[in-house]
Amino acid sequence: MFVQKAKSSKRKPNSSRPDKWSRPIQAKVGFEFQSAVWMLRKCSAGPPEADATEEEQLASSRYLKGHVLFENAFWSAQTDVDEDRVPMLELVTVPFEESPEGFHYLRNAVRDITAFFDYVFQAPHYVAGDKRIVACEAFSRFGEIKSPEACFILPKDNPNPVLFPQATAGIKLNKLNKLLRDISAPLAESGVSSVRKHLGRVYLFGDPVTGDFNEGAPINGRYAVYMVDEALGRVRENWRIELSDAFKGFLTQVVFYLLEGHRGSKIYAKGFIALLARTDFSRMFSLLPESEKEFLARNNAEAWLEIVRMALPDSQKDFSQPFFADGIFQDKPEIHRFILKGLTKEQWLKEMTRGRDLLTERNFPNRFRAYELESLGAMGDRTDTVLGEPAPVFEFRTGKKYMNAREAMSYAVETFKTIYALNRGMDHYFGELLDVL
Repeated sequence: MFVQKAKSSKRKPNSSRPDKWSRPIQAKVGFEFQSAVWMLRKCSAGPPEADATEEEQLASSRYLKGHVLFENAFWSAQTDVDEDRVPMLELVTVPFEESPEGFHYLRNAVRDITAFFDYVFQAPHYVAGDKRIVACEAFSRFGEIKSPEACFILPKDNPNPVLFPQATAGIKLNKLNKLLRDISAPLAESGVSSVRKHLGRVYLFGDPVTGDFNEGAPINGRYAVYMVDEALGRVRENWRIELSDAFKGFLTQVVFYLLEGHRGSKIYAKGFIALLARTDFSRMFSLLPESEKEFLARNNAEAWLEIVRMALPDSQKDFSQPFFADGIFQDKPEIHRFILKGLTKEQWLKEMTRGRDLLTERNFPNRFRAYELESLGAMGDRTDTVLGEPAPVFEFRTGKKYMNAREAMSYAVETFKTIYALNRGMDHYFGELLDVL
């Protein structure tokens, strides 16, 4: 049974079992569906202490992140927390095998989750003000109840959730350039009509409020692909070197990170990019051919830095500047202006060739609020194993923040098919018209 555990910011690899951190996982695709509207609390945990303050009473009714409410063989209902530590609903699937059988199980899970949201209209409940209160035990038909004291709190007149979906999967390095090329291509080039805006693209680059696909949104992804193509053309012409498709994919992701880091984040650090690397960049660098690694790392990574400069605009070639040009949380500059400005682009680029990714909570050079990095490179050396090859793990996480339940379930099916086809080199556009057989 898959259960997502709460993560500690102080967790370190177990030194007595060095294989634990580097052990690969098998090719799987997992999903999470978070609702920012459905809240959770303990409704039958007993009366509060008589002398407890209002804040203490409120705290006693809250859950921590990753608390399991109910679970079944394919998915579980858990808690996540917002920036004020208020628990909200998150549905977490098991990681599905990247295979026809795994796709079959995913579709079963999607049907079950859709039925769960439909059932909310019928579930026993009571009304408190503008809220509908549903006891966790009402959902026993969907799995084993782990928290009978819990209750769901949702809008009285509109119980349907708005969901923020996320997907996690291994993508082979030599497919990263194509993935970013596909998702950032102009609609006229992609073959997607104005009526059928593929949910995969809308999810990654759509407007976070309306969900409309804004042609300006994916500009950095599109620019990264274009600039990498131009830079590698110059390398071939001037240096007489042909670099691998794996390097092309790696460079595209590095350039995309640098462009988005320069643009900054208006939420928190791990929300700055659509394709977030869970496997760190030093591990990705280690997956390149030996001859390329030696060439790029020698002479203090001189060749590596020069190639990256070729793929960036003139205004961003100064690598002494911070990775996050304006810190993070641009909506609160008076508080957060200097947060996470302790890492320069040069430090990040050089150290990844030496075995450390500094853009992670574990290795960030200035520990002040490094926990804001949270998921960036948090899997360290761990990779997926796709068709016998190690593949770095990515989290598809930003874009259209709000989807209804049926959109989110369709997105899951489409995304699985996309990843399945991409890793196998199948001709596709986001898995459309693809049968997973």
